[in-house]
Amino acid sequence: LASILPPSLVKRVQAGEKTISFEVQSATIVFMDIVSFTPWCGSLPAAAIMSTLNKLFKLFDASTASQPTMTKIKCIGDCYMAAGGIFDKVNQPAVHAKEVVTFGLLAIENVTQLNKEIGESLRIRVGVNTGGPIVAGVLGGKKPTFEIIGPAINMAQQMEHNGVPMEVHISRSVYELIYGDSFSVKERGTIEVKGGNVQTYLVTSKKE
Repeated sequence: LASILPPSLVKRVQAGEKTISFEVQSATIVFMDIVSFTPWCGSLPAAAIMSTLNKLFKLFDASTASQPTMTKIKCIGDCYMAAGGIFDKVNQPAVHAKEVVTFGLLAIENVTQLNKEIGESLRIRVGVNTGGPIVAGVLGGKKPTFEIIGPAINMAQQMEHNGVPMEVHISRSVYELIYGDSFSVKERGTIEVKGGNVQTYLVTSKKE
């Protein structure tokens, strides 16, 4: 259970709670995906694909753990999903937005590092959005999963889907929370997402 659920929920599941759900006023969600994953898969044996993904996700897990407000949500194929602020006793959007953007930059460094180690040229798209409220909870009995639900998650997916490889693509809400911090941010312009046009930004690094 400890490997698939956040630690604070394990005891509740073990105690026999059937319905575990709660609302989070604000969270920052990140989605990451490998660019051109399908053709890359087609060019390698299964063992090499799984080995590479395993190494990459271990690096992502370590980067997630380095940010105090962050929780890994799940992996679906080559997609990695995490969030900041889900379990904060005091919800501070500016804090979890900054941490998740920092995580995105670390993840890009992780990919660069792994490419050097294994002689690959993998690239990822990173999309980040802050919003709420979010519904969080445990779904399933014999094989429980921790899930988060809400419109803010859909926008984070759109940020990833429309992102620029090896840059952190953020929504306006994230930009407003990290503006004036130590990030190098440039305006992406208006992009079309499900639901209309939105203003977005790209984060490339932390200023020294």
